[in-house]
Amino acid sequence: MLGSFLNEITSKLPEVNRKDKEIYLKDKIDEKTLNDILIKVGLISIEIKNSEKSEIYYKFSLYGSNPDKSGLRDFVLGSHIKLDAEKSSICIYGYNENIISGMKKILFKEKILDEIYDKSEEYKKNPEKYEANTDDIIEKIEEKNTEPYNLFIIKHFIKFVMDKYKEENISSEDNSTNENIENTEDTKNISNNPFINDGE
Repeated sequence: MLGSFLNEITSKLPEVNRKDKEIYLKDKIDEKTLNDILIKVGLISIEIKNSEKSEIYYKFSLYGSNPDKSGLRDFVLGSHIKLDAEKSSICIYGYNENIISGMKKILFKEKILDEIYDKSEEYKKNPEKYEANTDDIIEKIEEKNTEPYNLFIIKHFIKFVMDKYKEENISSEDNSTNENIENTEDTKNISNNPFINDGE
């Protein structure tokens, strides 16, 4: 009931359905793993289902332009992120200052950027000095009219998320390797046990 109601609202709000920026990644992404990463770093996951499909929206806040207003319209309004595993991209919809503020809050918390430097406009004055190295992460960014400072923030956020994603993948691979080694050792121990033979 709520899902269909939200779908009806979102279909009528151009801010929600307008894809403003799409960041194409160099590597293929596992949507479930990246979903978990986005939630871990502080985004809110909202799944809306209808009879045809299910879509997941990632928001930095449950409210849009007015955080003091708790109405449902304001909940739907506002920028959000969606993943496209097939195209290996991260899409930003309804781009506005709220999404930059949300990214900055996480980057400050994680000590990726310094809030004092930001308030002094050091990043705005010298973005190239502090630019995130995304050469091995981002293939291209499709966007229009993004201020250099905001693009600077977006790149830092994407790098932060994808670094976490890669760490998670490496950890999963290590765990898988360790399990395989343990299983191999167990097999060796059984085959070398003098009290166990094929005839018994």
